[in-house]
Amino acid sequence: MKNNYVKENFSKPNDYLEGTQDELRGKIKILMNKLQVTKKEKEILSKENQNLQQEILQMQSNLRCMVSGFANTSITFPMANELSNSIAEFYKCECFDIFFDVLSQELNMKGIIYFFQTAMYRIDKIINDYFTPLFKNIKDVGCLTTIDGPIINVLRKSFQSNYKQIYEKCMLNLGSVTIELQKSLKLNNGDIIESFLNKLSEIMFNCYISDPNLQFDIQSIGQRQQFNQCKNDPIDGFIKNKEECIILMPGVYKNQEQMAKSLVLSYSYQLENN
Repeated sequence: MKNNYVKENFSKPNDYLEGTQDELRGKIKILMNKLQVTKKEKEILSKENQNLQQEILQMQSNLRCMVSGFANTSITFPMANELSNSIAEFYKCECFDIFFDVLSQELNMKGIIYFFQTAMYRIDKIINDYFTPLFKNIKDVGCLTTIDGPIINVLRKSFQSNYKQIYEKCMLNLGSVTIELQKSLKLNNGDIIESFLNKLSEIMFNCYISDPNLQFDIQSIGQRQQFNQCKNDPIDGFIKNKEECIILMPGVYKNQEQMAKSLVLSYSYQLENN
């Protein structure tokens, strides 16, 4: 009965594939013309958006010059909200790629956790080892017990003015992270691993010199917890609320505010090598 009702009450539009061949050609020609007009409008809007983007960057630069302490900040250095967006995009792209193309095919759960944990700990150590001597000298020369507060804020803004050059010097030893991981795991697809580590180190470095800095909760990697969609993103599949999951990549925080969700995997997830 339901099928008959649908057939009897459904009526197609009057101009739906009706008419002679010449009429159909005319309709197609009109559609193609509209498509060409839309493409031109898109190109014009793209160019206008580029100009607007330049204007926004210039306005940001002018605002920074008007605020005390911001004069030395690079116009191209990402702000906190831009960094959090970069982290979320990194988790959904590079982390997905390396998980499905490399890690899930060659490692068990312990190996996957070891990979993410070791990568983040070693890169974090490289960054801290680069800046710690400078901070120690400032405290020694100034007879200070801490440089937290205005001093570290000014330093971070100064770092941001030359952050690309500083990053290159800081990460001269990044290859040691790849060597350590490969020594223990012996993974294939070295180009994917290298790309992942380069992107991760860039994001962690920028978060370190951001003011205020954004902190990765590295110690949480490998921990089991109940899934919370406000705090976690699943790397594969759908995870129900309060279902047990394992943290693969940590949440990122600005003071106590969460800026990026942690990347998690269901505890019951089936891996080929488990």
